[in-house]
Amino acid sequence: MKHINFRPYIKSSLHVALSLWAFCCVFAMQQGFHLPTSLQCAIFGFGWFAYQYFHFIVPALVEKQRINLSQAITLLCALAIGFFGLIMQTTTVWLIFVFVGMLTSLYALPFGAHMGLRYVPTLKIFIVALCWSTLATFGLYNLTSVPFALIASKAILWVLAMIVPLEIHDLKRDAPSLKTLPQVLGVSAVKLLSYVLILIAIILAFMTSTSIPFAWIEMGMLVLLVVLIFKVKTAKPKYITSLLVEAIPLLWLTLSYVTVTFC
Repeated sequence: MKHINFRPYIKSSLHVALSLWAFCCVFAMQQGFHLPTSLQCAIFGFGWFAYQYFHFIVPALVEKQRINLSQAITLLCALAIGFFGLIMQTTTVWLIFVFVGMLTSLYALPFGAHMGLRYVPTLKIFIVALCWSTLATFGLYNLTSVPFALIASKAILWVLAMIVPLEIHDLKRDAPSLKTLPQVLGVSAVKLLSYVLILIAIILAFMTSTSIPFAWIEMGMLVLLVVLIFKVKTAKPKYITSLLVEAIPLLWLTLSYVTVTFC
């Protein structure tokens, strides 16, 4: 039986954009807040464009690589979906997307090799966590300050833990000057740190979810993430690691939706 090749799907950044969309939707769902379809389009479209910016636009400008027709089409599709969703939003939402967009632009600058915040030692993982958690929680700002702070903290812990397997996988490929967490702490220590972060996230899940089933589902997803972190190996193709890790928010959203619909 011929194996399905997921590499083109992963390289298109569609999978990680869907993962970001699912992550934002499930955080809203947990608080009984439905993200408008237009806002979902904005999150998905600009998220998709942001990752294509890293993978296609920056290399094209820095290394003079050509953007082929399929890449150009996906870039235009992502922008069209993003602007379609954002054009209907309030000024506050626009400002939030501008803030995240500025962080995204500064993350990798297209003016030369190794320029941008991602090349500042140890900073890369925290920039990604800030962008994802901002998009996942800004719609919940009307909650009281303590629950909102707990939800935002949980979102950051989630993203940091999801990035750990990818950081470990890139350990042999990243320049020593980047000082990623696996480089600084070592693989065993960074795995132990991620387990601690996930344990705190599990506690916060039961403190912030509006229903017990939501909390149990989230705990199950965090346990699944523990398994993936425990099993991650640098020898395994990175696209497989990305496929599995970034599928967790999609599975999380699916199970949460089934719970809301049928339970």
